[in-house]
Amino acid sequence: MATNTSEAAALAALITTAQDLMAAKMFSLAACVMLFYDIAITFGDEVERVWMRKFNFVTILWFMNRYLSPLGYIIVIVSFHDPWPKSVCDRYVLFPEALKIITSFTIGVVFILRIYAIYFRNKIIAGFACVLLATELGVKIWAFTDGTSLVLPPQLVGCILVGRTPLRFSFTWIAELVFDSVMFILTLWRTIIQNHIRRGNAMSLLTLVIRDGVVYFAVIFVANLVTVLMFLLASPDIKAINASFSTLYVLTFTTSAVF
Repeated sequence: MATNTSEAAALAALITTAQDLMAAKMFSLAACVMLFYDIAITFGDEVERVWMRKFNFVTILWFMNRYLSPLGYIIVIVSFHDPWPKSVCDRYVLFPEALKIITSFTIGVVFILRIYAIYFRNKIIAGFACVLLATELGVKIWAFTDGTSLVLPPQLVGCILVGRTPLRFSFTWIAELVFDSVMFILTLWRTIIQNHIRRGNAMSLLTLVIRDGVVYFAVIFVANLVTVLMFLLASPDIKAINASFSTLYVLTFTTSAVF
């Protein structure tokens, strides 16, 4: 009887793990589909507003943000579903976060250029933002090197990155939260000052604030906060469930903001 009870408990645990794992895989796949759908429906605007203009540094940033990271996430999705040997998974497992370093760099530079422009090429503000971005990337590298592959029952497949120490690993998103928050505050402050100078009405201020990043900040802040909380509090099977969405949504929104 005791044996039957333990077997039933083990089976129930396996079913729960399988369900959690499938939910994480499907959520990541949906986030990837969202990004490629956005690429498809905005390709005409992309050709007109990016590729038909003069090639410059911003064009390189655009390409890295638009295509390099999304193509890398195809590998991430494959790793979730393909039964890779453990030796292959162990060599690959840090790839998603290494890819996120590139993503964070390109997006960070885009927003630093934006801050530089709205502060009328203030080198002190730009320098501060660059130091902040470098700090963010350094913290991310420190945090994700704590990563390892999720240990799954032999009946299940997936090469999924989790942290050996959940608190340390969560700093890869905490660092992003800090950078986004400072960029938002700088943007909001400049918007308020400009509105005061121009003596605009409340509606024009609201329009400017929304245009200058409030929606971006709010959604990305919530997405990254959820990711942090999942890594700290959720069961091991679903700790990474929101990681792909938070990263891919940033890519999608940044592209839309440039348009």
